[in-house]
Amino acid sequence: MDVKQGRNLDTTFPPAWLARLELGMPPRRLYALASAIAFLVGAMISTLISQWLTLPGILLALCLLWVIAVNTGQRLWLAAPFLIATFALIVFALFLIQDRALAERGSWVNTVVVEKSQTRSNSACTVRLADGRVAAGPMGGCRGADVGDSVRLFVDPEGEVAPSNTAPNVALWIWLAAAADIVLTVCVVRSAVIGVRRLRELRAVEQSMSPTRYVPPPPPPPPAPTAAR
Repeated sequence: MDVKQGRNLDTTFPPAWLARLELGMPPRRLYALASAIAFLVGAMISTLISQWLTLPGILLALCLLWVIAVNTGQRLWLAAPFLIATFALIVFALFLIQDRALAERGSWVNTVVVEKSQTRSNSACTVRLADGRVAAGPMGGCRGADVGDSVRLFVDPEGEVAPSNTAPNVALWIWLAAAADIVLTVCVVRSAVIGVRRLRELRAVEQSMSPTRYVPPPPPPPPAPTAAR
């Protein structure tokens, strides 16, 4: 919908294809479609479907962010919670991948701290396992243990994921991911509602500013025939 109707009225957005979609579809069907797409994208990011869909989900989330910006006039009150929810889903995905692997084949193992490092934003450690192998410690470090101390960690024997200071809790991360996905979905659907309303307002302004078409009056009826004398 590209309406040229005022110096102070931005009528270049949304693109024609998005305007046709939002105005040509019944609102309830549009909102149901938007919620289904948004929730699916969130599930992809959080690895609830598959961890191989995380990157495509992030790319689709960027497309949804563009739609939110277009529908809301680039306002941050919906874009900001959408971005926060997307970032939270990425973080939860990392923990889900780790806890799933640990829950499937991990176990508690006694390890010995052999190295520690500390920066302003991160703490890390290296541990020696019971079989003599050296591996990276858990995310966040070894929780106050010094070099040479023994720490008990939940370890993946195949070493595909980092050890953990706590037992895996897959259900917790699933619930947190579902909550963040709901926030993401609400932002997208709310932006669709705003977009439809803006488009209807633009259409109303366009119709009010279009020149009135002149409709000529109907011709007068023919004169009645005169009776013969």
